[in-house]
Amino acid sequence: MARIEKSLFTLFILLSLSWAVYIALDWPLRASIIILVLGSVGVVLSLLQLIFDVVPKGAGAAESEGIAFDAPALKPESRWGNLEIWGWILGIYAAIHLVGFVAAVPLFVFAYVKVYGGRWVTALSLAFLAWAFLYGIFEKILHVPWPEPLFYSLMS
Repeated sequence: MARIEKSLFTLFILLSLSWAVYIALDWPLRASIIILVLGSVGVVLSLLQLIFDVVPKGAGAAESEGIAFDAPALKPESRWGNLEIWGWILGIYAAIHLVGFVAAVPLFVFAYVKVYGGRWVTALSLAFLAWAFLYGIFEKILHVPWPEPLFYSLMS
C-alpha cells in the first residue's frame, strides 16, 4: 500500500510540474524562464522517481530503512566560530559593491573553495561555472540592469 501511495504522490508532482511547464510555454521568455528551467528539471526528476517507485526492486535486494538526513554535530574548528561566517557574508557584500555582482560571485566562489582546501582545478571550474551561469542567465537572457560598482566609478 505504501508503494502505491508513493507512486500516486510522485505522479501528482509529475503532472503538476508538467502542467506548469505547459502553461509557461505560452508566456514571454522573461516571465517563463524560471518555470521552464526549474519545471523541466522537476519533470525529469519526478519521472525518474516514478520509475523507481513503480519498478519493483530485485529479488535479492533488501529493503533499506532509508537515508538518515541528520546533520552531524558541528564542532567549532576555530575559536572565531560565527565571526568567520559573518566575515564571508560581509566580504561578499563588500565585493558586490566594489566590483559588481557578476564579478564578485566567481571571486567569492574561488576564494571560498581555496580557503577551505579545494584544488586549483576545482576552484577555477566552480568559479567559471558561477560566472557563466550569472552572465548567461542574468546578462544575456534576462538583461538585468546592474548598478555601477564603486570600483568603476572611482576609476573614471
